[in-house]
Amino acid sequence: MLDKATVLTTLFTIVDDTMKGSAMIQAALKRPGPAPHLSDSEVITIALYQELIGEPREDHFFRLHQASLRPFFPGLNERSRYNRRKRDLWSVMLAVRVSLQLVLDALELEETAAIDSAPVPCVSYKRGKQSSDFVGRADYGVCSSKAMKYFGCKLHSVVSLTGLILGFLLTPASCYDNQPVVELLDSFSHHLQRLLGDGAYNDAALQSYLEQYRSLHLLAPAKANQAPKRSPSAQKQLNRLRLICETVNAQGPRAIALVQALRQKHLGPHDPHCRQGDGS
Repeated sequence: MLDKATVLTTLFTIVDDTMKGSAMIQAALKRPGPAPHLSDSEVITIALYQELIGEPREDHFFRLHQASLRPFFPGLNERSRYNRRKRDLWSVMLAVRVSLQLVLDALELEETAAIDSAPVPCVSYKRGKQSSDFVGRADYGVCSSKAMKYFGCKLHSVVSLTGLILGFLLTPASCYDNQPVVELLDSFSHHLQRLLGDGAYNDAALQSYLEQYRSLHLLAPAKANQAPKRSPSAQKQLNRLRLICETVNAQGPRAIALVQALRQKHLGPHDPHCRQGDGS
C-alpha cells in the first residue's frame, strides 16, 4: 500500500501538470490580487484526496487529517476559507476530473463503479401540482436517508471510483432504486465487472440477471434478516468506496446554486432563470 506522501505527491503532480497544460483552466483561474498562500492546485489536490480516501464529510476530514496534511501544504488555512476556495473552484475541479479521466483513457476501461440515487425535488410538497409542468414526469417520493418527502424526480447515477459520472437517468420519485438499473447500464458504454450499491440494490433477481447476462457483479450489503455475504472489514471497505457516488451527487445542487447566484449577480434578481421555488 502506498504511503500518504507518495499518494499526495503523485496526485499533486498530475493535478498541477493538468491545470498548467490547459489554456481553458488557466483562463478560468485568472484573477487580480496577490497569489494565495494555498495554490489552486493544492486546493484541488486536497479535495480529490478527501474523495480518494472515501471521507464524505469535510468537517470530519479536517479534524482527522489537517495536522498530517500541513507538512505537505504549509499554506493550508482554516476550514471555512478552504471551503470557500473549493466552492469557487468547482468548475475547474470538474475540468481536472475530466482531463484526468481522458489522460488515463479510463472512461470505458473502468471495471468497478458505484451506483446510487438522489432526490430531485421539483415543487414544494404542499403546493398544488396540477398546474405544474412537472405533472406526468414527476411524482411523490420518499428519501429515507434524508427523512424527506417530496414531489419531483429521482436521479440515478453510476460514478467511477475516480469521481466521474459514467451515466445517469432521471425517473419519477416513486421509482425504486433497483428498477431502472438495467436501463441505466444500457445508456452508456462501459466494461464494468463490479457495481457497488447500498441496501436498496440487494435484489437477488437483479443480481442474478446481471451476473448471468451481463457478467457484472452487483455488490450490496446484506439485509438484517440475511446471512452476511462478506466479512465486516470487506463490507466496510466497499461502503467507503461507494461513498464517492454520494459525494458526486451532492455536488450537483451546489453547482446549480452557484450558477443561479452568478446569474442573479450579473443579470439581476428579476431574471426569470434566477427565480427559485417556481413550480412551473
